[in-house]
Amino acid sequence: MNMSKNSDKNLIDNLESLGLNQKESLVYIDLLGKSVPVGSSKIVKSTGLHGQFVYDALYSLEEKGLVKHSVFKSRKKFEATALHRINDLIEEKRLVAEKTVEMLKVISKKPLGQEFEVYQGEAAYIQHQFEMLEKMSEGGEILIISTDWGELFTDKKYAFFSKYEKLRQEKNISIRFILNEGLREISQKAKKARYGTAYRFLPEHQSYSGMCVFEDLVDFYLIGSPIIVFAFKDEKISQGYRNFFEVLWGLAKE
Repeated sequence: MNMSKNSDKNLIDNLESLGLNQKESLVYIDLLGKSVPVGSSKIVKSTGLHGQFVYDALYSLEEKGLVKHSVFKSRKKFEATALHRINDLIEEKRLVAEKTVEMLKVISKKPLGQEFEVYQGEAAYIQHQFEMLEKMSEGGEILIISTDWGELFTDKKYAFFSKYEKLRQEKNISIRFILNEGLREISQKAKKARYGTAYRFLPEHQSYSGMCVFEDLVDFYLIGSPIIVFAFKDEKISQGYRNFFEVLWGLAKE
């Protein structure tokens, strides 16, 4: 089997995540690369593993349904089973995970649906922004309160900004901003160029922080070096901050 060291390692890592250990993975990959059933001695030779490790791996792989054997002239010959068995393993793990979650819900004292995460640095912030856009429903709306424009949402960070705007427009997601008065000029220019945005303004102030409300999650971010985002997921809390935004929207100037 012709594979690079990196792809070989990645494949082994993936198989280990499905419940195989390293030696089982090596034996399974070796058998997949053989066109006919083979004896254990050939597997020992091609994998470089000790004989006992190969025997143990073959036994375990048969238990998992990934390998089968036939007997020819009183000797066992082994071969890998059809690849769809891997999909079966994935499905079995999914069912176990679902059952485990249901069992944990019984003993968990944490309110369901409530999550809290911290994102630090530009790369983490960018990834979080795309993840939230992907999760949002088409035709949704983002609500933002900020005292700083941020270079990420200008042509200075064109790669991120253009991709972000393209995805937002594809999903027809609009944004309403409440900004301080000092950002009026730059926001008026942006309104002409950006899809689906609206702006209102509060008196000039600077807090170097902001808030962003998605469908069921609220971001509180500190604009520093590095940028830090506190993401709080809770449907009731998110709705509360949506209500808060609407109050400020009514007070802010166009």
